[in-house]
Amino acid sequence: MPSPRSQRYEVLDAWRGICALLVALVHVPVAHDWQSAAVFQNMQLFVDFFFVLSGFVICHAYGQLLSETGNWAGFMIRRFGRVWPLHAAILAAMLVIEFLKLGVGQFVQIPLDGVPFTDNRSVTTLISNLFLTQAMNVHATTSWNFPAWSIGVEFYTYAVFAAAVLVAGPRSSVYAGLAAVGLAGVVAFSQGWLFTTYDFGMFRCLYGFFIGCLVFESHKASPARSTTAMECAALAALVLFMFTTGRNPTSLAAPVIFALIVYVFAAEKGGISNALKSAPAQALGLWSYSIYMVHVLVFILLKIILTPLSKIAWLGLYGVQAEAGKQWSFGNPVLDWLLIAVELGLVAWLARWTYEHIEAPYRTWFASLADDLTKREPARAAALA
Repeated sequence: MPSPRSQRYEVLDAWRGICALLVALVHVPVAHDWQSAAVFQNMQLFVDFFFVLSGFVICHAYGQLLSETGNWAGFMIRRFGRVWPLHAAILAAMLVIEFLKLGVGQFVQIPLDGVPFTDNRSVTTLISNLFLTQAMNVHATTSWNFPAWSIGVEFYTYAVFAAAVLVAGPRSSVYAGLAAVGLAGVVAFSQGWLFTTYDFGMFRCLYGFFIGCLVFESHKASPARSTTAMECAALAALVLFMFTTGRNPTSLAAPVIFALIVYVFAAEKGGISNALKSAPAQALGLWSYSIYMVHVLVFILLKIILTPLSKIAWLGLYGVQAEAGKQWSFGNPVLDWLLIAVELGLVAWLARWTYEHIEAPYRTWFASLADDLTKREPARAAALA
């Protein structure tokens, strides 16, 4: 198929990077006072920003193009190349760790929880992760690189989007209907409202993604005339929502709040937008998918390093057993937040490497594969005529 629209929404890219970093922050295994605050746990909802933004961007890049070319295969090859190679690389790294636990662990104690290849790192869960079906209510928990549940459901939502556009064209009424299906599924089946992952995450993604498609159609028809005041108001609405929502029906409003953010900041006109066009913010946006995918691996590796360091008395570092697993603390808020900053810095460093050496090259390769497939289709059709 022809290449999708290449226009970048730089400010929205920066927002994606910030949200990826905030999700990583929620998972940092460092004990701190904010962990018990509802607003901190509510930051898990930033995953829904990814769904809304993906709907916006995919609708922008492919909505009309898919309708005109009908090339479902080329579209899906491109989307597979966008999400799967890095996902597979992280799975491979985690697989190596499991084998180390199985082999070296017989002689040297590796400070990682669980028996190798059991529970959420079993062979069965590995297979579902490889096929991106780990969040289709087939397991009782998230597994392996647990944030990857979202990219699994997003990949299959791409297929729903493509099918809808091929059948009905890029229509707002269709997008609204699919968003309603997603919302209805969350309401009917999720025990945690929008905080659903491995069980009914597909409905959550459908809801957010097609809300994003509706935002794009609104933006295309009537772009926001954003000012700094409008951007501040949208940001204030987001902050207020994060402080007041929770595992209750109000969480269902998250995609709507993120839709407001996307609509306002897609105009890229206000003072906040100008700040988000800065080099550091743009770098975060560029590495956002890698940040999201690598952070758990970084935290696992740090756990191996920090365990022996915690035995050095003068460092003052000690382990804390929490519901989410073992965490670390110096017993000093300043030092704890410094440790958090170091861990997030390492996440960004590895994300930059994986972006340059895995994510970007394989995305380009799969895009070329999709283009080659498109070029062969006319010749094949002529041969069959």
